[in-house]
Amino acid sequence: MAEFNIDRFLDLAGAVKVDDLDWQLCREVGLTDIEARILRYMADTESHTILYMRDLLAGHSTKDPEIVAFLSAWVYEELCHGRAISRLLAECGYPEDVNHYTTVTTGASVRESIEAALTHLVYYMTPRMVAVHMTWGAINEATAAVAYQALEQRTANPVLKILVNRMARQERRHMSFYWHQAEKRLRGEPRTQKLVNFAIKRFWSLVGGGVAGTENLEFVAAHLFPDADSRQALVKCEETIRELPGLEWFKSATLQTQERAEAYISRHGPCVYTTQTERAAEAIARIAS
Repeated sequence: MAEFNIDRFLDLAGAVKVDDLDWQLCREVGLTDIEARILRYMADTESHTILYMRDLLAGHSTKDPEIVAFLSAWVYEELCHGRAISRLLAECGYPEDVNHYTTVTTGASVRESIEAALTHLVYYMTPRMVAVHMTWGAINEATAAVAYQALEQRTANPVLKILVNRMARQERRHMSFYWHQAEKRLRGEPRTQKLVNFAIKRFWSLVGGGVAGTENLEFVAAHLFPDADSRQALVKCEETIRELPGLEWFKSATLQTQERAEAYISRHGPCVYTTQTERAAEAIARIAS
């Protein structure tokens, strides 16, 4: 993977661009209920980022100026992802409830709260925990980018396609930072590798489930990644994670996604991802004329 330049990242960092999007076209094409539910899950996950940053800034990570600088820009970009998704939902007739953020953040799972408390305790005990969070972050950012790409490939809404493509590019830049930070801490450090492997195997799960709920996670998995072909992008992103020292075994993203998708399909039957293809074509032709 190409080297990560923190100065260049900070120079380019900023809110995902939305002021050039054709919101009229977006409204005319609209969203399906399936897309709206997927996007609400994604927005809720992005809104939880500030709580993850709370854990990242515990203990020894605050002593690393690159990590502190990166997180300052990262949390803003992720916040803007959530805001951009929420705006698109509102434009298409799916506005967010006034107290939605409070409801989502206070509804985080008990497991997440316990893990956060334990993380803070261990973080102050050993600097090796920084490698755990950097590896964790690399996995989460990589899988988030893949999810945005999957939605881009499926939706017929051309404005949504542009937006999620832009967010996926930012997620890949985030992933690069986390990956390089993890790699330099894992290289030649068997004890750190052992700690990271234990933490990922024991505690890592697909991002968002602890906030938006298991049922919604399974819904997203079943509609974006219902079969082996659709999960090939996840398999590909795992190859990068397996390049980290000691992570040669990692296949958890694909396996957990398959498990969640199959659980939903077993209860509700095969999922059909409906699109607004005809409506999109009509709207584009009308605006072009």
